[in-house]
Amino acid sequence: MAEATQIALPPIPPNIAAMSCFPDDKKKIRLLVYGMFFLDTLQSVLATADAFHWFAKGFGDMRILSQPYISAFDAPMLDGVIAFVAQSFFCWRIGVLQKSWWLPASVFMVALASLVGAIATGVGTFGLGDLTLLHKLTWQLCLWLGGSALADTLIAIIMTNLLLRSRTQQHQQTDKVLVRIVRLTVETNSVTASVAVVVLICLLAIPDNYGISMAPAYALGKLYSNTLLAVFNNRVYMSSKGMFPRAPNTAASTGIDLAFRHAGASQSTGSSKQLDSQKEPYRIEVFRETETTADELHTKDYDRRSTTTHELSLNDENNSGKQGHIV
Repeated sequence: MAEATQIALPPIPPNIAAMSCFPDDKKKIRLLVYGMFFLDTLQSVLATADAFHWFAKGFGDMRILSQPYISAFDAPMLDGVIAFVAQSFFCWRIGVLQKSWWLPASVFMVALASLVGAIATGVGTFGLGDLTLLHKLTWQLCLWLGGSALADTLIAIIMTNLLLRSRTQQHQQTDKVLVRIVRLTVETNSVTASVAVVVLICLLAIPDNYGISMAPAYALGKLYSNTLLAVFNNRVYMSSKGMFPRAPNTAASTGIDLAFRHAGASQSTGSSKQLDSQKEPYRIEVFRETETTADELHTKDYDRRSTTTHELSLNDENNSGKQGHIV
C-alpha cells in the first residue's frame, strides 16, 4: 500500500528543479521548499520501512499486518506537519492580500487544531498497538482529518473571494491570471480536503477493514507537499504564456509583474490615483518587459539601410525622368 502510493504520485525532485527558473526568490521561500522536500523524503523512507515490515519481514504472518510499527509516526504525524506547513503558507498569503490578519488567524487556528489532532492520533495508535482498533480514536481522527478538510475549504473560499473581487473588465490579461490562480487554488484545496474526508469516512464507517484507509492516508502528506510546490511552479506555465516575468538573465523574456496593493494607499501617478478611487480592496499592476538582442538590432539596422538605399534609387530615377522631359 505504501509503495503503491509512492508510485502513484509525482515525485518531488522535478518540482524542486523547476524552482531554478526563479533564482531571485527570497531565502524564506527556498527554505520552505527544501523543508517540504525533506519531510516528503522522510515520509517516503519511513513508508518503505513499513511496507518491508508488513510484506517482506512478516510474509505469511497475517497477524503482523495489524501491527502499527512506525506507521503511527509517518502517516498521521508527518501528514499533520506537512499539512500544517502548507496551510500556514496559504494563511500568510491571505493576510498579504487582505491586509488584515483576523481572518487568516482564524484559519491558522483551525490548521493548528488539525495538527494537534494528528499528533494525538499518532500517540493513540502507538498506545493501542493494533491497527484494527483505530476506530476507538474517534475524537482524535475527527480533529485531525475534519480540521484539515475544514481548513482547506476555508482557504479555497477566502482565496477565491479575494481574487475574484480584484477582477476588472479593463485588463483582460490580468483577469486571465486571476482566473488561473483561482482555478489552481480551488483544485488543489478541494483534492486535499476530499482525501481527508475519504480517510475519515473509511476509518469510522469501515473499522474492520482498516487497510482501505491506509493508501489515501499515506497519500495525504504528499498531496499537500505537491500542492504547495504546484503554487510556486505555476509561475513556469505563466511565464511561457507571457503572464509572469522570468529571471533577469533569461534572454528575450516577456512577462507581467503582479503587485497587489490596498486601495487606500497613495500613489504618485495619475492612473494610480484613478484606480485608487475605485472601491476595490487591491489592484494589480501590469508591466511588460521586452529584451532585444544584438542580432535583432543588427537585422533591424540592415533593413533600415536597405530601405533608405531603395528610396534614394527611386528618387534618382524620378529626377532623371524629369530632366529628360524638360530637354
